[in-house]
Amino acid sequence: MKDKIERKRAIMRIITKKKVSNQDELLSLLRDEGIEATQATLSRDLKSMKVVKMHSPAEGYFYSVPDDLRHVVPDTDAKHTMAGIVSLAMSGQFCVFKTRPGYANMLGAIIDGNSPVGVMGTVAGDDALLVLLREGTPHEAVLNSMEEFLPGLRAKVI
Repeated sequence: MKDKIERKRAIMRIITKKKVSNQDELLSLLRDEGIEATQATLSRDLKSMKVVKMHSPAEGYFYSVPDDLRHVVPDTDAKHTMAGIVSLAMSGQFCVFKTRPGYANMLGAIIDGNSPVGVMGTVAGDDALLVLLREGTPHEAVLNSMEEFLPGLRAKVI
């Protein structure tokens, strides 16, 4: 999972600094940074990161991430975020995160922005976050999905 997060961070860094026009070019730039990936993996990453192709008459087509999504993945400092999470309890259609004061809103934005499996939305306070799950969503699926962008989350489950 760590490799996936590092790969997504590299993708975000590359496409925000350069006008990358296709997946072959992006794969080459990733290899230049020592990151190996297949075209299928890259395609899934781009989709999950909500990367779109933009067009400019002067520059042609290039990958971009809408400004309102740039904060969600992968620039988020996962270690910093995890340090703010005290615990996670799951019951029925609810997940309740207890956080250090001031962390709940940031965590809610990260979760909403990453659209994990089965999550309908979040409601944040100062030191608690309620995550609403779709009916019938297995807790294991939610945890697996959230661990993609919050590695080590399982250790916080009570």
